[in-house]
Amino acid sequence: MDEIVVILHRPHDPRNIGTVVRAMLNTGFYRLRLVEPPPFDPGLIATVAHRPDPVLARLTIHPDLTDATADIRYLVGTSERPHLNLPWRNDVRQWAVELRRRAMVAGPVALLFGPEDNGLSREELSRCHEIIGLPVNPAYPTLNLAQAVLLVLYELQQVTPPSPPPLPAEPPADLADYDRFFTVLDELITVTHFVKSGNGIALRQRLRAIINRAGLSQRDAAVLTALLRAAVRR
Repeated sequence: MDEIVVILHRPHDPRNIGTVVRAMLNTGFYRLRLVEPPPFDPGLIATVAHRPDPVLARLTIHPDLTDATADIRYLVGTSERPHLNLPWRNDVRQWAVELRRRAMVAGPVALLFGPEDNGLSREELSRCHEIIGLPVNPAYPTLNLAQAVLLVLYELQQVTPPSPPPLPAEPPADLADYDRFFTVLDELITVTHFVKSGNGIALRQRLRAIINRAGLSQRDAAVLTALLRAAVRR
């Protein structure tokens, strides 16, 4: 469970940070990262989450999502609805078993939650290896931030710790490896004038989804990045 990180992307209300800390304490998760949070007083967190030190001692604050996910090897976004061409699922109990196993073998993994008003954008979700939704009433699917965090962490907590599978032959790529690859891929798209019309955002998101599904190792990512860099130079 220590290999599972909760990331709040641009939370608006410090009190919601406090309720998320409380949900983490309830379920035994202690690694929290905040991306562009509002100013907040740790004392306010303590009024919402009694004795929050186990989480606050490990809390880190990041200027952007790229920085917050640089060392993450598997990123799970959260959304109440599917998005075209993005890998969304809501079989949360089976997913929880798979994620606990993945965290044991190839952690750290991260759960990404968006702002309270609109959640994660499509661009932010496209960075994720998969997207999980909770099977709630479709007539009223919207949860508040702390509810969503608590329900997801509860399902992960309930999983009987699986026996560890064999270690991968090579360390998995982390998000920093993927970002280096996509930076060079973007250069290649530009210099080859591959996009004939429009801004190419949909193409870039589709290519990221394809590469995410490949499950690259660090060496895979390095080789592909070097290949694309050579193509760009040509």
